[in-house]
Amino acid sequence: MSPPSERKPFPDDLPEGLKPRLRLFLSVDLVGSTAFKQSRLAWLPAMLNFYRDFDALVHAQYRAQRQRTNCPVPPPEFWKSNGDELLYTCDLTSRDQAIDALNIWLATLNAYRSDLATLVEDLDVKSTAWIALFPEPNAEVFFRRAGQTYRADIAGDALLLQAEMRDQWYAGRRHELTRDFVGPSIDTGFRLTSWASPRRLILSADLAYLLTSSTPAEADPLPLHVSGRQKLKGVVGDAPYPLIWVPVGAAKADARDDGVGRGLADPVLLRAYCEAIIEQNYKVFPPLFLADGPSLDDDEFGWAPPFILMQITKRWADETKRRDALAA
Repeated sequence: MSPPSERKPFPDDLPEGLKPRLRLFLSVDLVGSTAFKQSRLAWLPAMLNFYRDFDALVHAQYRAQRQRTNCPVPPPEFWKSNGDELLYTCDLTSRDQAIDALNIWLATLNAYRSDLATLVEDLDVKSTAWIALFPEPNAEVFFRRAGQTYRADIAGDALLLQAEMRDQWYAGRRHELTRDFVGPSIDTGFRLTSWASPRRLILSADLAYLLTSSTPAEADPLPLHVSGRQKLKGVVGDAPYPLIWVPVGAAKADARDDGVGRGLADPVLLRAYCEAIIEQNYKVFPPLFLADGPSLDDDEFGWAPPFILMQITKRWADETKRRDALAA
C-alpha cells in the first residue's frame, strides 16, 4: 500500500466521465438452452419468461435488501443481452457495497432457480461476477442511436467523437446514446463465465480481494471457496488463474461440481493470495479505487493510483489539444 504522500486525488475540473470509478459486472446465463430450443418448436415462451422474470427478480431483491439493511448500493442496471446471457452492472463507491450487491445477486439466483425448477425441467442458470476500473485500464464506448448525427467538424476524429458522446452521457442525454464496456477486465470476466456452473458463482480475483477486505457487521461473510488454478486463454499472460466461487443453493448434478462444499477459503489467506496475483499483474489488476474511501491515510481504496491518474490526464490533455486545433 502506497504511503499517503504518494496519493493524489484527481483534479477537481476533470470531466465527470474521466473520473476514476469502479464497476461491478454480473452475468447470468441459461444452461441447457441450446438443446432446449432444438428439441421443441415452442421454445420462445420459455426464453421470454427468462428475460422478464429474472429482471423483475433482480429489482425485487434489490428493494427487499434495501428495506432490510438500507444498503446504499445502486440498483443493478441492465447492460445488455448476449444470446441467452443477461449482463448487469452497477457502480461501487464503498467496500460494503460489493458485499451487499453480491447478496442481492445471490438472492436473485436462488429465487429464480426455485421458480425455474417448477416450470422448466431442462433449464438452469449459471453466473459470474467481476469488477473493472474505468476509464483506465478499461473504457466506456458510446454509439449514436438511430436518427442522431455526428458533429461534422469532429466526424473524422474518433477520439473527439467518443469524448463528445461521453460528456453528453454524463450530462444526462442518455436517450441519444447507447453505451458499451471494453478492456482487459471485461475480457477476463467473459473468460471466467466458462468456469461457471449452476452451483458455482465464479468471482474474479480482484473482486474476491475486495470482498475479503471488509464485511458489514450485521452480515455473515460470503462463503468463498477456492478450487485450485487453471489457465484462462489470454488472461494474465496465460498464467494459472485461481478458481474462486460462491455456492449457489441446491442444483441438479453437474460433473464439474464434484466437491461442492469443500475448499472453504480462509478470508485472510485468500486475500493475501489474491493480492499477490494483483501485484504481479498490476496493469491488468490496477489498485482498486472507491470514491467513498474513509480517508487517504487509513483506507487503501480511497485514492486513485498515480499511474492511472497519469493515463487519464494524458487522455484529457490530448482531447483538449485536439479541440484547440479544431477551433484555431
